[in-house]
Amino acid sequence: MVMLLILIATGTFCWGIYTIVCETVGCPSGKTSRALMGAVRESSSKPKALWEGFLGQAAKRISRWIHLDGLKREKVASALSMAGEACTPEEYLARALAGGLAVLVCGIPFGVISPMLFLVILVLSVAVGLYLYYSVFDAVKKRRSVIEAEIPRFTLSLSQHLKNDRDVLRILTAYRKVAGVKFGAELDRTIAAMRSGSYEDALLRLAARVGSSMLSEVVRGLIGTIRGDDQTIYFEMLSHDMRKVEQNRLEKAAQRQPGKIRKYSMLMLLCIVLIYAVVLCTEMIGSLGAIF
Repeated sequence: MVMLLILIATGTFCWGIYTIVCETVGCPSGKTSRALMGAVRESSSKPKALWEGFLGQAAKRISRWIHLDGLKREKVASALSMAGEACTPEEYLARALAGGLAVLVCGIPFGVISPMLFLVILVLSVAVGLYLYYSVFDAVKKRRSVIEAEIPRFTLSLSQHLKNDRDVLRILTAYRKVAGVKFGAELDRTIAAMRSGSYEDALLRLAARVGSSMLSEVVRGLIGTIRGDDQTIYFEMLSHDMRKVEQNRLEKAAQRQPGKIRKYSMLMLLCIVLIYAVVLCTEMIGSLGAIF
């Protein structure tokens, strides 16, 4: 009976905290949220989760008390720009903090039941906060690796086209037809910027968005071509170096495959051993029954 009263009091306390926090950060009520989600669903667009809206509202309030130094703020702002996130570094850090605090607040009832379980919730809240903070850096890293895997082929195409054509815009437009999804999206932005502005500025912004040293070398050669230099030999040597990088990447990927195959091979061997063991045990039990 006492435990039931404790749980009821704890649940009421948590609900009160949730209501106060929602009122403070300006989170809409459940009825309003359901109405908005229904309206968005009718418009055939994907609705955002309620917790995303809560984190967004909380991040705007918490970001007022967050101040980042110049170097760290520039690092986070660069990652957000590469990932296409439309928020300030302070709001992004505040969103990570709000996510961790939300998990911690939800774990208060478990802390009343068991202090050890509350420690688990505390560790989980820290893990959620770190995950939300490093998620944009992981996304930028994956996106960069996908684009870098296509740069050797892009460099080879440039070295072949520059033998007959020096129009960089026409070369990029021609390669866009065979480009990958992520690199193609970057080329679309670059081509549009080149048609409406400076070629060099558009290429420099492309290198800054991707943040790849390999692409920076390619952009350096393209800028030299725009300025009138003969970059044919440069791109031939660069294509040769890129081919070596691609071969090393493929060799490393191939070296990782035997480990995965070995894992499944051991499972298959274990299954075969179990089959023989079951058959052997069945025969032995049958033989013992005939003897006795």
